[in-house]
Amino acid sequence: MAYTWRINNVNLRGQTITGARLTISNIRNWDRSRNILFIHLLDNARNAGVASFVDDPTNSVPVTDIRDDFVDPRYHNRSNWLVAPGTADTFLTSPSFTTTAENFVFDLTPAQLNILAAYIANGGNFAFGLDPDCHFFNDGFKFEIITSTTAVPEPTTMVLLATGLGGMYLRRRRNQKQNQALQ
Repeated sequence: MAYTWRINNVNLRGQTITGARLTISNIRNWDRSRNILFIHLLDNARNAGVASFVDDPTNSVPVTDIRDDFVDPRYHNRSNWLVAPGTADTFLTSPSFTTTAENFVFDLTPAQLNILAAYIANGGNFAFGLDPDCHFFNDGFKFEIITSTTAVPEPTTMVLLATGLGGMYLRRRRNQKQNQALQ
């Protein structure tokens, strides 16, 4: 299966993204076969919440076709594919896992944070694309966005600034008139 996880109605007005972290709790592969989890950041997905697509109808064990379905176009023309044509897609990472459970933590890079902010600014939605080429088990996904308040000048500061600028303008004008009178 391949999956999307769409997160809707994100409102970051007055906030700046300073960090973001994806955590997968207790992820492990059920056997020792080769495995990769392809993770993408998308600007949107067709379905709200979590949606899935059968990318291996034979349910082969072990998985022998290790292919990133968000990059490989073999399913992209199907009407039930997870993302629409033209969806912006940013590859994040492709870890592998053993049979020992671990907490996987991925911190977005500064460039990826800028892309996330742009995706959110373009309609308030974004999504993850997940293509696990394996047989993984896990105890849950969590995504955190860390923000700081964007500095907005206080009204008092704006009044003082305007008063100062107005005073400078009047003084300059008065000096210009005095210079004209002297000539």
